[in-house]
Amino acid sequence: MQIHRFSGGFFFDDSSNRLKELFKVNQTEVVRFEPEFVAIPFDQHIGAPNKLVVAIGDQVQKGQIIAKSSADISGHVHSSVTGTVVDVCEVPALNDNTQTAAIINCDQSKHHSENLIDPNFSYEKTVRAAGIVGLGGATFPTHVKLNPADHIDVQTIILNGAECEPFIASDDFLMQKESHKILRGGEIAREILDAKKILVGIEKDKPKAIAAMEKAVNKVKNCRIVPLPVKYPQGGEGQLLETLIAAESPLNGRSVETGAFTINVATAFAIAESVDERKSLTHRYVTITGDVKKPQVIYFPLGTRVKDLIDACGGFYGTPSRIIHGGPMMGKTITDLDFPLTKGSNAIIVFNEEHDGKVTESPCIRCNRCVEVCPVRLEPQSIDLAYRNDDLFTCDQLLATACINCGCCTYVCPARRNLAANITKAGAAIKNEKEALKDAK
Repeated sequence: MQIHRFSGGFFFDDSSNRLKELFKVNQTEVVRFEPEFVAIPFDQHIGAPNKLVVAIGDQVQKGQIIAKSSADISGHVHSSVTGTVVDVCEVPALNDNTQTAAIINCDQSKHHSENLIDPNFSYEKTVRAAGIVGLGGATFPTHVKLNPADHIDVQTIILNGAECEPFIASDDFLMQKESHKILRGGEIAREILDAKKILVGIEKDKPKAIAAMEKAVNKVKNCRIVPLPVKYPQGGEGQLLETLIAAESPLNGRSVETGAFTINVATAFAIAESVDERKSLTHRYVTITGDVKKPQVIYFPLGTRVKDLIDACGGFYGTPSRIIHGGPMMGKTITDLDFPLTKGSNAIIVFNEEHDGKVTESPCIRCNRCVEVCPVRLEPQSIDLAYRNDDLFTCDQLLATACINCGCCTYVCPARRNLAANITKAGAAIKNEKEALKDAK
């Protein structure tokens, strides 16, 4: 199969590759973690907010819906443990915000069935009932994505196993352990959308995952495992489409309009468990790595605190300087260890003072490197300058809202300017301004 090049991107330098080796997770067995309590946020998806449907004092079962919305673009939230709801309160969220969560004390002595989804539901209703969202980080409700407009003819299902951010090994390990279920999820998506074939893209630095998936694929018709170049951001949806089918995702449309439906391998795994085992999305794999004493991939119940998982890895190695939720390129710094991990949590990376690599900005030298690596062909330095001058009109004209926040521009900038963060802020400000104008009409 021919592999195509995607626009922009880069190969990590030697210093990043040395850290990748230092922070590498080496394990063969699944590590499961069971906390004493969980703090489950009501909203773990893009879309309408959920409402709590249980009360303090209620006994809940693992897999039971505890928060939901009747809106189509929404995602049910389930209890990830069997236990008692003891509180509803504010807990830490990203960007130093808070979010409302149900606190549930776990009762390890009770083991109720978690298979609570109606066996008569269709595939689509099952996926919605299970609360499945995009587990690659986007958290868009999967049941909505599986229902494209009537005029869209989906020919190809693409399973994204690229996992291109440094240090993260969650999907890598999942593919090694659950290859059959991942491919089964791809088959279910293919049946729902009446597609013809399945392609699974995996970066070549995951040989064990590639081997496991190639062994499992023998039982799946019209399905191919495609090893990909180790180039960032290969795991971006648009970049994967360019690489595998030479298609460019529309700027103001949905990628499925290219005739390809793309989901993360973890999402495919969740789809298979919901349809074949009637399981809701209550657990996922997360990479805990960096400057911790024992880096691991852990299978955990949603709502587990960062503190508990770091403790499960032996605690910090050295003095922590920065803790990132997600990858080092696109992730966000968290400052409160009580932060609960949710459906969109695939990694926690700890940097101590030795490895943090904090830098000081200097003026732009107009080298144009940020333009060369931008995978969506933007002018990062120009958008950044306009944002710093409070010129949202120019930011809009320069398509700041098209940024995928991959961080390529920031990584290559010799002046160490935080370009990606400012472009993301500009895009958010533009969207808010347009929404306000729309509401005023």
